[in-house]
Amino acid sequence: MSHTKWRNVIFALIAVFALVAASCSSSEDAEEPQVVEPAPTSAPEPADEPEPADEPEPADEPADEPADEPEPADEPADEPEPEPEPTPEPTPIPVPEGSTVGITDDTIKVAILRSDSKSLEEAGILPDTGDIPRNYEVFAEQVNARGGAGGRNIEIVFHAYPPGASATDQQAACIAATEDDQVAVVHYVGGVTAETVLCATEGHERIAYMLSGILPQEIYDRSSGRLFSQAMTTERLVGAWPTMAEAQGLLDGATIGLMRGDIGEHEVAAGVLEAALADAGYELAEQVALPCQGTSCSQVDIGLERMLAADVDTVFSLLPPSPFGIAVFLAAQAGWEPQWLVSDIENLVFASVAQAVYQRGPDPTLFYGLYGLSYGLDRLSPDEHSIECNAVFTEVTGIEYDIVENEDAWSAVGSTCLFIKNLEAAANWSQETYGTLNQTTLIQGFESLTDYRLGDVTGSWSPTKHDAPDAITLKEYQADCACWVEIDGARMLLDQ
Repeated sequence: MSHTKWRNVIFALIAVFALVAASCSSSEDAEEPQVVEPAPTSAPEPADEPEPADEPEPADEPADEPADEPEPADEPADEPEPEPEPTPEPTPIPVPEGSTVGITDDTIKVAILRSDSKSLEEAGILPDTGDIPRNYEVFAEQVNARGGAGGRNIEIVFHAYPPGASATDQQAACIAATEDDQVAVVHYVGGVTAETVLCATEGHERIAYMLSGILPQEIYDRSSGRLFSQAMTTERLVGAWPTMAEAQGLLDGATIGLMRGDIGEHEVAAGVLEAALADAGYELAEQVALPCQGTSCSQVDIGLERMLAADVDTVFSLLPPSPFGIAVFLAAQAGWEPQWLVSDIENLVFASVAQAVYQRGPDPTLFYGLYGLSYGLDRLSPDEHSIECNAVFTEVTGIEYDIVENEDAWSAVGSTCLFIKNLEAAANWSQETYGTLNQTTLIQGFESLTDYRLGDVTGSWSPTKHDAPDAITLKEYQADCACWVEIDGARMLLDQ
């Protein structure tokens, strides 16, 4: 081999050794900057500007849902269930402010105000209504024995006034009940004037509960929600009177007159009647207002003369029982026998009035055919309530009233019992709702009694309606039995 060829071989070997030495130095010292970057062994020969490899696009994975995505680990399988949070205590209902006069933690005091007609009953002038005070005591004791009214014993006091008493005569009983006895509730059994009711509700700010008696809505309004009644307002009763009379053909071709007392309640009733007649297409030919004091009226003969002069043949009467009876007799003596129409105003459609006034006159047949508009409280049908109450009364007292022979006493038991039951229910509602009892909550308790029933009388109370009955009917007086008989199909429901 020539000298030149050996030199070339030596130079090639030196170059190979240099490359191997550089490669070993790069792999052993990673922190030293690399002079030469060898190409990846699995990739093709890199170009001058190789493709970036940090965002490869997978070929076998679906676009919407990664195939190997792990399950979320928010709730480990073996983690214990959290304990439920305790139920918060209910927010107590605020108790309305109200008077507690007559109300303690143990008692609720009630006054019974009534007309003492026992002497007239014993004389046979009025039917026997039994022992009224005993009725209240029996049923109050029954309530007290089962826990009381709103957890309080009912304590009862009694005050009476003479039959036919004026507002002045009745005032003493109201003052004794409200000022002396400091009662929470004044209960009027019957024969009460509007002034006596306002004595309790407006003058002394006590709750009043009426068993009977027709009063204008104004008295309810002035009582500021404290007056409740088992009777009906003047406006609701009298406003339907022409409709009921017309339905029986009593106004066909009639010349109509009105006789009343010169008192406030009668004046209101007269205005309601006149407006209702006008709505039905009728008018009053004559209206007479007699001077009246209590249940007595004067100048009846003068009033009749005015009716005769106006050729009246159909008379709506608001007079009390005695002057009404006198008017019928005097008219008959003068040869004038119009069609008389009366109502529950002044209790003229009560059987007791029929027996005391109509039946005992010189000629009871003069009243035959008398028509009366009523909400039906007079005679209670033997409903479940009244039957049950009489059974309790008999068990306690040993006294049993026959439903026919002692009808008034039997009915009085049912009426008395209902008042005590309603007082119990109203007080219980107040206690259960507010945990206490005062005048305001007791009023709301009475307003909650939306299902009212006593015999044939059905109705309700509400925050806007404190007269219970919701239906009226027309009755005809029959002289042979001295009784009122309801006309078939005459019952009519009124707006609530």
